[in-house]
Amino acid sequence: MKTMGMSIVFLAVLMSGGATYAQMMDLGIKAGVNFGSLHSSSDAVRNVSGKRGLHVGFFARTGGDFYVQPEVNFSTLRATYSYGETPYAPTFRQLDVPLMAGYKIINNGSMNLRVSAGPAVALNLNSPLAPARTAYKRANVGGVLNAGVDVGRLTFDARYGFGLTTMHDRLEQKPRTFSLSLGFNIL
Repeated sequence: MKTMGMSIVFLAVLMSGGATYAQMMDLGIKAGVNFGSLHSSSDAVRNVSGKRGLHVGFFARTGGDFYVQPEVNFSTLRATYSYGETPYAPTFRQLDVPLMAGYKIINNGSMNLRVSAGPAVALNLNSPLAPARTAYKRANVGGVLNAGVDVGRLTFDARYGFGLTTMHDRLEQKPRTFSLSLGFNIL
């Protein structure tokens, strides 16, 4: 009988912890605009200019004042540059997977002001035109810095993303993006 009582207490604690955990987890969708470019340290790459792209994805946020936020986003990164005398305007279709750790500076329930940062991996889903006998890499590792505001179920985010690895060895290009997004917490 004592064992059954302890089991009931144990299950009650587990269930209450699960309910608390569920209350501290947000799941949502987001979409927005990117402003990206491919910065290069190569003298052969000139006239680098960024272009507008779009992104759409999902996020999860778990924790309280300190939180973890993984995301999966489909995005486009567009840029223009010249290599030698030839102009290029690649458009990358990417699957971006950032994993951020953050802190809610203001956390009063209906309104949150938060900052976060973390690593990100971008997988290229296509192979844009590159200079002859060269190719862009299939993946890029980088980082993200994010600031956001939550009002009710709406989320607004401004993010700066930067490549830590090159997308193209010969061109020595690393992506940089600034993005704005609007999201909605489903849970």
